[in-house]
Amino acid sequence: MSSVLTGNLAYLEVINILKLLSSGSRDGKLILQKEDQREIGEIYLKGGKIVHAVCDTYLGEPAFNELILWRSGKFAFEPDATTNQQTIDKDTQQLLNEGAQFYQAWERIRHTIPSFNIKFKKTGQPPPPNVKLKGRDWEVLNLFESGEVSVSEAAQKLNMRDLDIAGIIHALIEAGVVAAGSLAQPVKKETLNENFFKNLENELIQLMGPVASIIIDDVVESFGEDRKSFPRDKVAGLVESISNEIYDPAKQVTFQQYMLKQIKSL
Repeated sequence: MSSVLTGNLAYLEVINILKLLSSGSRDGKLILQKEDQREIGEIYLKGGKIVHAVCDTYLGEPAFNELILWRSGKFAFEPDATTNQQTIDKDTQQLLNEGAQFYQAWERIRHTIPSFNIKFKKTGQPPPPNVKLKGRDWEVLNLFESGEVSVSEAAQKLNMRDLDIAGIIHALIEAGVVAAGSLAQPVKKETLNENFFKNLENELIQLMGPVASIIIDDVVESFGEDRKSFPRDKVAGLVESISNEIYDPAKQVTFQQYMLKQIKSL
């Protein structure tokens, strides 16, 4: 089955892909594949509503929460794909709002732990008097007695999820008892090119007239960015925000369909 939307997760966040598909009342299946191709996840939509998610041994909301954190790999949306399973009953808008909050919490951790494969080590400093470590915190901290350990390694040893371990290590870093070890490399940000904004503005002018340029600049500024250095990983949020400025439903759908093609070509 042909895909109407494919791309790289490094340039488009899963939560924003789902927002675009949901706002367009899509039917189909979003397939996600990690960069190492060892993990695959699926999220099904029916009339724009998220009804089922699967990732490894997780189903429903746990799978959804895992998949929205993926930042590397490929994605493809297969229109009209269906499933008999319904593991998600929560209202889709509520699910997306909660997912966005969950993702933002992860973003705070991600800047400290950009990869689950980066190793960490003990600093040799005791916890500050105002920090009380819990049982799981001590279990993770004790793993560093034998040397440097990554999030994935710690998760495997303690039979826990990578995300849960990352949260604990993040807290240990803030407490000053753990620090980054090997393979700590900065993540390079990809930006949108001038041609993307030119196509965006031309399409919006057709739908809204000369006010299009002002709308784009206002939305870009609301992200704390400018056109010359706008990050690719924020493109879906940009398109969604601009789409919300179009009050004619038919024109809004036309704009969304055009921008989906533009995002696909990035």
